[in-house]
Amino acid sequence: MKKNQLIWIGVLMLTALFTSSIAAQKTPKAASQRVKAEDFIIFPWGVVPTPDFTKGAWGNMTAPADLMKDLFDCGYNTTGFIPVKYVQYAASCQLAAILLDERIASNPDSAVAYEMQQDERATFHLHVTSQQAEAAVKAALNEIPKKIRKTVSYIYIKDEPNASTFPNLNLWAEAVRKQGGMPYINLFPDYAPNEMLGSDGYENHLDEFVNSCHPAYISYDNYSIFDETLYEDRFYGNLESVRKKSLQYDIPFWNVILSNTHYNYADPSPATLAVQVYSTLAYGGRGIGYFTHYAPKRDDYRLAPVDQFGYRTKTWELVRNINLQIHALASVYCMLKSVNVFHTGNVPRNARGIESAVHLQSIGEGRLLVGEFVDPDGKPYLLVVNKDIKKSVHLNVSFKKEGKIMVVSPYGRGKVRIEGIQNWLAPGAGALLTVE
Repeated sequence: MKKNQLIWIGVLMLTALFTSSIAAQKTPKAASQRVKAEDFIIFPWGVVPTPDFTKGAWGNMTAPADLMKDLFDCGYNTTGFIPVKYVQYAASCQLAAILLDERIASNPDSAVAYEMQQDERATFHLHVTSQQAEAAVKAALNEIPKKIRKTVSYIYIKDEPNASTFPNLNLWAEAVRKQGGMPYINLFPDYAPNEMLGSDGYENHLDEFVNSCHPAYISYDNYSIFDETLYEDRFYGNLESVRKKSLQYDIPFWNVILSNTHYNYADPSPATLAVQVYSTLAYGGRGIGYFTHYAPKRDDYRLAPVDQFGYRTKTWELVRNINLQIHALASVYCMLKSVNVFHTGNVPRNARGIESAVHLQSIGEGRLLVGEFVDPDGKPYLLVVNKDIKKSVHLNVSFKKEGKIMVVSPYGRGKVRIEGIQNWLAPGAGALLTVE
């Protein structure tokens, strides 16, 4: 073979390798490698924009298919609140869907995506009968082709309800359950006053909700990072109450966290997102919602992952990064059972200190949160979180059980020995550890 022929063959081979490498970089992580919504839900809280709002061209997303692909690329496994006509696009991107239909929903926060007045929003039918509720749910689902109807995992019912509406919410929830779906109802945080809760205290509110509406999970929201400071009593005190009821009633909980800034909340950063996500994991949570993915065109909202003109902000990449970490940890995390949670240094409201440790022998200095777990074989795990959102912290962990300390890589490398730089936690970051 002539020399120039060999050169050209070599060039073609290198070109093929380079092209395949670039293609691999552009290919989004396969849905089969991601955690399923039924095991750990990751969703943008709020209404997904519709063509009525986008008017056919909104930033760099010009169609419902683009919006759904954007959510998949950002690491979500579930949509925000979408109309019937969007379900086909969610299905094509292998996303579970939260259906929003005005025949069913009670006052959704449409202002997240629409500029509508309060009296223009969907209203809740407080005096509806069970038969009317069932007919409304069936009518909405019948507009979806049967082959993709399972894409609708949840149907939006109500956000932050007063306890006085619980009996009526259960009527709607039962209508949804009869059609094989799950109702989506999101609760107040525990800093809401009793007159808003309609209950005598937050734990009573949770009890009344579970006993009245028989939910398959507890979803609530809590925004507690102001001026680059995590208000620990406010954030962790709420997690304590919800985790307590989650264990009492044997149902999972989801935490809706802050992914934009408005008023005097802190700007989103790697640390503010990480501390909210990893703290929820340390408490045994099975879902993360982000308020919001799309910046509302009102008030002082800014730095949501997608801005008011439909373009991605720097927050989009931060949310994607932490979402992909959840996916990487999920195969181990989702098989674990939460057995204890405690704090070192300052102990927040309702929480416990290191003296309650079940598996941990000792740990280094710093303001740390430690969630303790066991796997199905009783093997101990710790999820350690650096609560400081400004400084890294050095870990010096030892289990009561002797052995090598291993960390579950949040970057898909499996379990690796914790040593060197892996003994450090970035601001707000967490590490899932075990001993072998």
